[in-house]
Amino acid sequence: MKMLLALIASSVLAAETWHPFGPGGGGWIEDVVAHPTNPKEVWAMTDLSGLFRSQDAGLTWRKMSADVERGVVARKQITSHNRQFAIDPVDSKHMYWGVCGMIWASHDGGVTWQAVFGTAPKVGDDKTPHLGHAMAVSKKGEVVALDHESVLRVSRDHGATWTELSTPPVAKNSADTPAFPLFLADDTLCVSCRPSPGLAVSRDGGKTWQLQLTDSIILNAQATPEGVGLFAFDSTGKLHRSLDAGASFTMIKEVPHKWEPGLRFAGGLAVAKGGKVMLWSLGQLVVSSDNGETWTRHRIETNWNRGSYPGMNRYASPEGKCSALAVTADGSTWLKCDSSLMCRSTDFGVSWTGSTVGLQILCYFQGPAISPHDPQQAMVAALDQGVFKTEDGGASWKPMRIQTEWWNVDWQNHDGSIVKAHPKLPKTWFAIIHGHGGTRHPRLHRTDDGGATWKLVLDLKAQFGGEWGKWLDDSEMGDLCFDSSNPSVMRLCNYQLGVFKSSDGGQTWKHTLKTKNGLSLVTSPSGQHIYLQCLKRTGLYASHDHGETWTVAHAADGVDGLAHHPKDETTLFISDGQHENYWSYKGSRPAKLLKSTDAGKTWTPLASLDSGPLYIDPVKPEIMLMSTLHGGKGILRSADGGQTWQDFHHDAPSYTARAFTYGGTPGSVIYHMFGNMARTTKLHD
Repeated sequence: MKMLLALIASSVLAAETWHPFGPGGGGWIEDVVAHPTNPKEVWAMTDLSGLFRSQDAGLTWRKMSADVERGVVARKQITSHNRQFAIDPVDSKHMYWGVCGMIWASHDGGVTWQAVFGTAPKVGDDKTPHLGHAMAVSKKGEVVALDHESVLRVSRDHGATWTELSTPPVAKNSADTPAFPLFLADDTLCVSCRPSPGLAVSRDGGKTWQLQLTDSIILNAQATPEGVGLFAFDSTGKLHRSLDAGASFTMIKEVPHKWEPGLRFAGGLAVAKGGKVMLWSLGQLVVSSDNGETWTRHRIETNWNRGSYPGMNRYASPEGKCSALAVTADGSTWLKCDSSLMCRSTDFGVSWTGSTVGLQILCYFQGPAISPHDPQQAMVAALDQGVFKTEDGGASWKPMRIQTEWWNVDWQNHDGSIVKAHPKLPKTWFAIIHGHGGTRHPRLHRTDDGGATWKLVLDLKAQFGGEWGKWLDDSEMGDLCFDSSNPSVMRLCNYQLGVFKSSDGGQTWKHTLKTKNGLSLVTSPSGQHIYLQCLKRTGLYASHDHGETWTVAHAADGVDGLAHHPKDETTLFISDGQHENYWSYKGSRPAKLLKSTDAGKTWTPLASLDSGPLYIDPVKPEIMLMSTLHGGKGILRSADGGQTWQDFHHDAPSYTARAFTYGGTPGSVIYHMFGNMARTTKLHD
């Protein structure tokens, strides 16, 4: 059947469609850059989700890299090496971003982006040189880019053309020890030589070079806003200062901070107007208001804690290392990145507060589960974070302290696998959690008081592990669903063991299907037909007797999307064709969108567009959503039951959705992928 596919560059639907939802969304924060003149504007680069902009000095964040993500096509490419970002200090509408082996430019303040140098690598290619690995822009509008091969390029026409400059004495670098360029007054350009000692200084725009600080490996250097001062931080913890644009340096003595020898990276150096300097190393925060002549050490105080700040994990803390530090143009707000955590200070480092929705944490979210009784209430399970709950539609979140015999402290630091709301009982929820770091097998917990207390209702390994129990420590439960006609009947699937059924609200269970690779379950409106979506060479299983017996409904390399019509008993859709590796797309092949109107007995192809996760609107079933996995088309919408499709990505904070969930009100949908969740209320026309 010839497919009908309508992909248009701009949808007739509202441009701003998606909005952040949930306690995360950024990932590992590579760098943070303040706007040169606007004190409210800050940019952050993440390895998981791309480029974010804040217009309130770091309070909230908005995704700004949709054009780049479409250009590099695959999620693997956008998440690799989002290294540096530079803004023209005189004409700030010109911005540059080195990412995915390419250099991208924006000439409208970051709203739209175009590739100006390099070619997008193939999926899974991690050997492509990072052309925009480090970048800087002079006051004359010249932009320089340094790659891993120590090639320095310059563009004098806003990225339209590029020429190579003379090679600075910089060693070839790895991703862990990046060199960086920065511009000072006039044509003075400085480049760190790391991992080799020294700072290369050019006073003729990169034609010739001189070495300074030849006894020091420079980890970070920052210029003063006035353009002639320079601070350089070396690998031994010493801070050097130049007052003549890098011509000479003096070591600043008696800086009251601690330093651990051998550290290769330090991002905690920022300089503001009026001689203000902030240095952060290994939890030691020191500040100076007189260009480093005198220093004050601050005890790091925060207004959040592990019980109130969603998105704090065991790898990140406000007292830990600083991976990036920036200050707004007026010097009023200081921003610190700690791996996957962003925090801000408005009192020169005396106190700090966490960033809010849109840029917080590197973790994988499963869910969310929206309460069918109150759409403002939802729970979400997070890898390495446990379970979180919101009662205000995602504006704020609090952790659920699920007590177990193997983790009984007052904190949520264990893996959350899945969470579900009971369809009839407003205060009843189910959560599947693992032990700390994924080293414990999954267990099902139930709460009947909205999350205040929880009890264990299923230990899968203890009851059904048997000879396969050893594989459950790294296994997820998969999915949990309720029978449409009788909510006391529940089913869950496990990636290693198959499908289980309970007829008494989760108190007792029986094993109804033994198979591997099971990912999710869906049911028909009556509950008679049940389908199990499987990854990797397994395909689709179906039961037509309420889950008692199972047959193969579609033999495939894997099913990456599954959705049942909410009002038609025998109509369902699947995405046929899956990558070999669930996380990296290794061995992937394009998937086809298939439709069945006879409960999976026969299938009709609708589209060959690398289809992925699917969603059917419960109010208007003719409206569907589909996420393309690695075909570069993002999130698509159909208004005719899957026959034709339009772009519905727009403002989505993540390019590829892993799953869609009904948002609780007509036209509302929530999607998630790894550390991102976003909601739209504009699915309907």
